[in-house]
Amino acid sequence: MERKIRRQDSIPGYLYALDGLRAVALLMIFFFHSWQQTWISFNIQLRPGVYLFNLDLIQRFGYFAIDAFFVLSGFGLFYPIARSMFKEAEPVDWKTFFIKRLRRIYPAYVLMLLILLIFPVMSWGTTKDMAPLELFKHFGSHLLFIHTFWDKTLGTTISTAWTMGIEVQFYVIFPLIAWLFKKKPGWSFAGLLVVSQVLRMITISSENTSMVMQARVWLYLDVFAWGMFAAWLVVWIRNSIQKIDRLRGWMTAISAASVVLVWYLMQWQSKITMPQGMDTSVYFRMGLRPLLDGAFALFLVSACYSFRFWEQKIWGNRFFVFLSTISYSFYLWHQNLYIFFKRVNIPYSAQNPVMGDRAAMDGLLLLCAAASLLIAAASTYLVELPIARYGYLGCLKKCKEKIGQWLSVFGKRRG
Repeated sequence: MERKIRRQDSIPGYLYALDGLRAVALLMIFFFHSWQQTWISFNIQLRPGVYLFNLDLIQRFGYFAIDAFFVLSGFGLFYPIARSMFKEAEPVDWKTFFIKRLRRIYPAYVLMLLILLIFPVMSWGTTKDMAPLELFKHFGSHLLFIHTFWDKTLGTTISTAWTMGIEVQFYVIFPLIAWLFKKKPGWSFAGLLVVSQVLRMITISSENTSMVMQARVWLYLDVFAWGMFAAWLVVWIRNSIQKIDRLRGWMTAISAASVVLVWYLMQWQSKITMPQGMDTSVYFRMGLRPLLDGAFALFLVSACYSFRFWEQKIWGNRFFVFLSTISYSFYLWHQNLYIFFKRVNIPYSAQNPVMGDRAAMDGLLLLCAAASLLIAAASTYLVELPIARYGYLGCLKKCKEKIGQWLSVFGKRRG
C-alpha cells in the first residue's frame, strides 16, 4: 500500500522543527494564561514534595514562549532570503513580501476586532459605554498596530495583541536589517545582540519598568535576530557540509539538550530573589533573554538536521502541525474567551473570587480550550489561509463562483 504523502513533504525546504516549537510555545502560553485565569495547577502529588508530574514551572513561566514566537518569526522571515543567498530560491521581492504579510496577518485580526467592537464584553478595557473618541483610540490603535505606545491601549481590546504590535513594527524595519544580514550575517547578529541588551539594561536601570516600556520593538531586535541567524545557519549547513548525515546523532542530542536547557532556565528563574517592586517577568525580559533565545535558536538549527524520527515524528507529528497551523488565531482568541466566559459567569459559580470554585474552573478551562480550538480552526481555514493563498479579490471571485455553482444546482433540482 502506497504511503500517503503529507502536504508538507512536497514543499521545498519545509522544516518540521518549526511546527513543533510553534505548537509547544502555543501550549505553554495557553497553560500560562489558564493558570492566571483559573489558578489551577496541573500536577498529581504522590506525597509531599513528590509528584507523578508537575507542570507548575511551565504554568508560571509560560511567558518564555513569547520569545519562541519571535525567534520563529525571525527565522520564517529570513529563511527565504537565506535560501536566495545560496541560490536555492529566487530573490525576495519586497512588494510581494509586504503583500503576503498583509494577507496573512490582517484578515483574522480585523475579523476579531470587528467582533470585539460588536461584543465589547469579550474584551478587557473596552465597554459599550465608552465614548466614541475613546473607543476609536483603542480600536484604531490596534488596527494600526501602534497600541503598544500607550499604557491605556496596551493589553486592551485583543489582550494578547501587544506582541502583534511588536511583530508588525519589526516588519517595517526588517528590509534594512535583512540587507545588513545579507552583507555580514555574523557581525549583524552580534551587533543587534549587543545593542538590544544595552537598551534593556538602560530600561531596567530606570524607574519606569512598566509593561509599555517593555513593549518597545528595539528591545526585541536581538530576539528576531536569533531566529534570522538560525535560518542562515540552517541553509549554510545544507550547502557547506557535505556529510551532514553523519552528524545527525549529535544534532539530535544537541536539540534535546536545548530543550533541557529551557527547562533549567525556568527553574533558575523560579529561584531568583527580586528587588522590591520588580516582578520576575521584568527581570527575565530585560536581563536573561539572550540565554533563552539562544536555546530556541540552537534547537531550531540542530533539530533541522536531527534524525528523521526526532524531527518529523516527535516535533512534526500531525497534532503539532495542526496546532502550528491554527496557532495565530488560537493565540489571538484564547485570552479574550477567558475574559468573556468569566464576565458572563459561564460555568456558573456563586463564589467570589470565582477562582476558588475548582469545579467551575475545571469547566472554564475545558470550555475555553474547546472554544479556542473551534474558533481558531474556523478563522484559519475559512479566512486566514484562503486569503493568504488567493488574495482578497481572489477570495471574492472564488466565493462568487461557489455561490453560482450552488444556485445552479439548486435551480436544476427545483426544475
